[in-house]
Amino acid sequence: MRRQRPEDDLERELRTHVELEAEEQAGAGVSPAEACRRARVALGNPSVIAEDVRSVWHCRRLEEIGQDVRFGLRQLRRKPGFALIAMLTLALGIGANTAMFSVAEAALWRTLPYPHPEQLVEPTEVDAKNPAAVWGTTYPTFRDWQARAASFEHLALMFRFRKTLREGGEPVRLNGMAVTYDYFAVLKVQPEKGRVLTAQDDQVGAPLAMVLSHDLWTSRFHRDPAILGRTVNFAGLTFTVVGVMPAGFNAGFNSEPVACWVPFVPVVPASYTQRRNLWAFSAIGRLRADRTAAQARAELEQIMVPIRKEFPDTNRGFAIAVPSLRETLTGDIRSALLVLLAAAGLVLLIACANLAVLSSVRVAGRARELAVRAALGAGRRRLVAQLLTESALLSAAGGLAGIGLAYGATRSLSAFSQDPRLLQATLNVPVLVFVLCAAIASTLISGVVPALQSGVEAQKSQETLTSRSGGQLRRTRLQQALVVTEIALCLVLLMGAGLLLQTLRNVLHVDAGFRTDHLIVMQLGLPASYSTGAQSLQFYRALPGRLSGLPGVTAATVTSSLPLTGGEGNGDISIEGRPSAPGQLGGASFHHPLPGFFQAMGIPILSGRDFDGRDDGTRGRVVIINEHMARTFWPAADPIGKRIKLGPPQNNPWLTVVGVVKNVHRRNLDDEMGFTVYTPLLEGADNNADVAVRVAGDPAAIIREVRTELRRLEPALLISHLDTMDQRIEDSVSPRRLNLILFGLFAGLALALACIGLYGVIAYAVGQRAQEFGVRMALGARRGQVLRQVLGQGLRLVAGGTGLGVALSVALAGAMRKLLFGVSPLDPGILVAAAVLLAAIALAACWIPARRATRVEPALALRGES
Repeated sequence: MRRQRPEDDLERELRTHVELEAEEQAGAGVSPAEACRRARVALGNPSVIAEDVRSVWHCRRLEEIGQDVRFGLRQLRRKPGFALIAMLTLALGIGANTAMFSVAEAALWRTLPYPHPEQLVEPTEVDAKNPAAVWGTTYPTFRDWQARAASFEHLALMFRFRKTLREGGEPVRLNGMAVTYDYFAVLKVQPEKGRVLTAQDDQVGAPLAMVLSHDLWTSRFHRDPAILGRTVNFAGLTFTVVGVMPAGFNAGFNSEPVACWVPFVPVVPASYTQRRNLWAFSAIGRLRADRTAAQARAELEQIMVPIRKEFPDTNRGFAIAVPSLRETLTGDIRSALLVLLAAAGLVLLIACANLAVLSSVRVAGRARELAVRAALGAGRRRLVAQLLTESALLSAAGGLAGIGLAYGATRSLSAFSQDPRLLQATLNVPVLVFVLCAAIASTLISGVVPALQSGVEAQKSQETLTSRSGGQLRRTRLQQALVVTEIALCLVLLMGAGLLLQTLRNVLHVDAGFRTDHLIVMQLGLPASYSTGAQSLQFYRALPGRLSGLPGVTAATVTSSLPLTGGEGNGDISIEGRPSAPGQLGGASFHHPLPGFFQAMGIPILSGRDFDGRDDGTRGRVVIINEHMARTFWPAADPIGKRIKLGPPQNNPWLTVVGVVKNVHRRNLDDEMGFTVYTPLLEGADNNADVAVRVAGDPAAIIREVRTELRRLEPALLISHLDTMDQRIEDSVSPRRLNLILFGLFAGLALALACIGLYGVIAYAVGQRAQEFGVRMALGARRGQVLRQVLGQGLRLVAGGTGLGVALSVALAGAMRKLLFGVSPLDPGILVAAAVLLAAIALAACWIPARRATRVEPALALRGES
């Protein structure tokens, strides 16, 4: 039989239209001959009536779509269990993807709030052998770049700091930024009130000006309309407010918002701005419209050639990098978000494959219905359209439910992370467009293959009407292929979750180098009335004794910076008797504790002695070094008595090593161990310090008493970041914990969906072979044999999926490398554990239909066969 073509339909419609037109003209008194002539003219020029025919077609298609929708809703109402499972499956898949896409869109892809943000870059010096090690730049080098580089419209320098604000309420530590005057010209953002910093503000001896963020103006100054010209005490200096930036402007370029901006030159010490070997600053620039980042990098490299020759101490094996502002903003979270987004995508693929399996099983039960419709004249296109309409209805319902799940997930994200880049996730237009695309993709992935296959089978109406096994083999193979795919993708997710779990375990089992339990920690800021280092030191020396007298307190100590806190300084190492180029021996972080610090913190002294009250710099400068430094520079000798320098060797005095202590992690538990030195706080103190209090009981129960006692000592004292060391450790691992929670959630969803799909396939196979099993048992087969046969079928699918999953895991191993610590991306133990877990749960999913197969009554099966 010749297949009907669309052109045949058009010709038939045209002829029908002409015939009707001829009859109408004949009825109006036109002679039959004239009516036929006019009809032939119309038929010879189809464009005369083509528009009418298209209108008829459009109306018919709309009518067909309406019929398909109504019929699809009736079919879903008849099978509410299937409809509920399908919608829940898609809701979970689309919801997980929508939530992750909204977070990634906010953090990685949302347009930055500056004109032409693609022109914004942050040129910096990096380690040529390890470009991830960013050093920043020095002030003299920045000035050379600014004067000689032609690739930038504007180039500015930034220096982040955290100081105390004593205006508008209780003292509070805020993030400030010292910037050169052209900083705001780089960003091209105008203030909401007043003005930005100018060249006149960025001069030595100029009056101190300040620009406030909108949040600071609102929270601390209650949107005071007379804020311009008001003086503010910040960082021990008095500034005059000259402007307020608009809401949403947070050009701090890190995860913590910046509260205010002050001029660079009047604020940053001259000792910082005159040194070419102090990489303490960050540059930001706006490229010219006709220049690229690569051209800018090449130009800066040329500028640095004579500088490195003229100043050898700047030649540290550095190279120039010019990353975009977007890269620097998201570099620390990009890998994790992309991996999690890919994991969510795998969940959606598994959900669609699972729905395709369920739809195939369901359509198999409707084979006779579809065959009847085909026998009554429904074409293949009509049948496929009907089944796709039902799939689209499920996808639409799943998409709407997924939006609700995504909204709840993004709102609850604050319980697991305080990163403002992640908390900006919203269900905006790009996210809703993503949901629409996900729903369409779900319709196509989960509906097209079963619909096409069923349409082909339904057209073979006589075979389908006379046999219950029409197309069964093809359908079974399709279902098995989908289940194998689900299992493979599920294994990939289980493997990833296992790797992240082991990573978190490894991090939490790292020896911090000190006793982290029963420890209260805080940061203190003395008021400006403590104008000299001697006054500050007197307060700090009295503090441990006062706090140790509180009930439950066993020890207290003061230092410039505590472990796992950050904020310490860093300087080049020089060793007496070992000539070396600047920076050749590496750098060390330095801390300034009071005597008794190591005992209170539980840091073992491995050799030598602790500081004592005589180590105030009057009888020679002393230093205690960590074990890593001792083993590196004196592997076979005793470092006690050796002398070192920190910083520029021509300026700083020699320090005599008097002790070696155990290695302590400085910022995070997963940091590489570096060189650490300790010099006595008695040699000099300032108004800021960290305090640790060791207690015998629950630290949370004693925090209030500690705060009260500190207020008695100094009512104007700034107390911030008061919590326990356990909480700080928890905060430091929270990004890894969030990765594990999300990846584990995706893996759990994938496992559940894969098992549902496997159950559906095995249950369908058991139903198709029920009579066969009954006959086998009637002929003497034992129930155990039937059980093993059905379970074997399921395990073969699991084995195939596991093999494919292992191959995918090997191919994708590199994607997770940056997220891991202390574990290989292809750890065989985790791979085996994931495979065993998958096999065990899959076996449980096969057990119910397998047990059902063993309960087939042989007598009933024999009667059915006859």
